[in-house]
Amino acid sequence: MRLFLSGVRTQFWLIRRQPDELLTLCTIPFTVVMMLSIVMHAARPDLVANAFLAPTLIGLWGFATGLATTVLVGDRWIDALPLGMAAPGSLHPVYLGRISAVMVLGVVPLGETWLLGKLLFGVTPAVHHPWVFWAAMAASVFAMIGTSLLLAASMLLSKNSNNYLNFLSFPIYVLSGVMVPVQYLPEFLRPLSDVIFLSWSADLMRDAMAAAPVTAVGWRLLAIVGLGVAALVAGRVLLALTLRRARELGVVTYA
Repeated sequence: MRLFLSGVRTQFWLIRRQPDELLTLCTIPFTVVMMLSIVMHAARPDLVANAFLAPTLIGLWGFATGLATTVLVGDRWIDALPLGMAAPGSLHPVYLGRISAVMVLGVVPLGETWLLGKLLFGVTPAVHHPWVFWAAMAASVFAMIGTSLLLAASMLLSKNSNNYLNFLSFPIYVLSGVMVPVQYLPEFLRPLSDVIFLSWSADLMRDAMAAAPVTAVGWRLLAIVGLGVAALVAGRVLLALTLRRARELGVVTYA
């Protein structure tokens, strides 16, 4: 726990020193304006909740791929990773703490979206089941931490990590149904959505904003958390194997 908290403090310190890493927040207004403009121009008030939810989850994923996933790669670029590997303590809780600090900030797009919707369009969606909504949001942040650790460990193996991270944006947005529900996707794509936790998050949060009772809340939350745990374990194992391989080869760069 001490190393985990040390990682959290370190990441917040780095963000204060380099606030440009929060540029993801600057893209949210454009997404909000685009989504709400389409919905309002089409006179579809029933889709306002979707237009609010999409920038929120897109912002959460943007924090994961734009900052959380690059903590390991960034340390490799500045030659800080070899120093960490030489330290007596374990690196895993430190980087998990740093990633967790980033993903806590990933909740900010939610408030930003609601504020911009009210200021620019004069609309805010009702959340009829707030405890379900916030439980789904908390589960999503946890799952994103695990996913970010897995992606970070994977990107450590590549020379072209930025290219892969850029590729992961729009396919994930489509497959997860953050704007268009998964049931509208082609039939052959729907099984892929089941293994992306954001698809469960989007559906559950969308239902939490509707007036109708929300069904199978426990199972759906369990699916989000379960996928997050699976990613967290896989990321932990992959990071350990990557660092061990780097030590065996005696090379950290592109190990």
